[in-house]
Order: sequence, then structure tokens, then C-alpha cells
Amino acid sequence: MGEATRSVSWGAVMLIVALGLFFVAAGVIAPGSEVPVASPMVVAMAGMVLAAGGIALMLSSASRLRLALVAVMLAGFAAIGGWIAFNGSAETISGGVAFLTREENALLGRLTFGIGAVLSVLVLILVLRQLRGRPDA
Repeated sequence: MGEATRSVSWGAVMLIVALGLFFVAAGVIAPGSEVPVASPMVVAMAGMVLAAGGIALMLSSASRLRLALVAVMLAGFAAIGGWIAFNGSAETISGGVAFLTREENALLGRLTFGIGAVLSVLVLILVLRQLRGRPDA
């Protein structure tokens, strides 16, 4: 393990990777008769992000593979946020501001996830530029 990951135990990393792979499997395997709360794609993407993060913790901080896994994580964040912003059901977007209507809170939730997706894509572009060997913009 690299110098930046010495404080992370292998057991914790393996638990994160296993949990991530469980979510990937849960998203890929067809659900039974029960209606899922989230889209299988969102569940699989969340698992991919967890698994990539767990594997990245095992690598040296100077590793190009670690940077590539960070890019995978950012792409997953953008995909999840974009899916919720454009395809998420208004009934599943909860929370919000007390004095706004349910529809306004759903719009606020969609905007929040959409902004998060755009920011994830912008950071992803910076990471991909680093991976190509270009200096930071």
C-alpha cells in the first residue's frame, strides 16, 4: 500500500469493495415481484462507485490506476445525479423546504441532483486531462 493509505486497514477496504460489488449485483440481477425503490442502474452505479473507491484506497496516491478509478467514481456520480435529475420519480425525491409544495420540492431536488451531475462532469474532465498527462487547467 502507498504512504497515503497506511491508515486504512485491509479489512475495511475489502468490506467497501464487497459492499460495492453487492450493489452492482443487486442492480444487475432482475428484481423479484417487489417494486424497487431505485432504478437497477442507479443501484449498480452506486455499487461501482463504492467498489472503485475501495480499490483506489489500496493503491499508491501517485498511481495512474488510482486516478483512473477516481475518474470511474466521478462518472458514476454524474450518471446517478443525471438519472435522478431527468428520470427520477417525483414521489421518490423527498425532503425539501417546508413552505414549498411537493412539486416545487421535487423540482428543487431535480435541480440539486442536476447541478451535482454537471459539477461531477467538470471535475471528471480535469481528472481525465491529468490522466492524459496534461497540466491542470
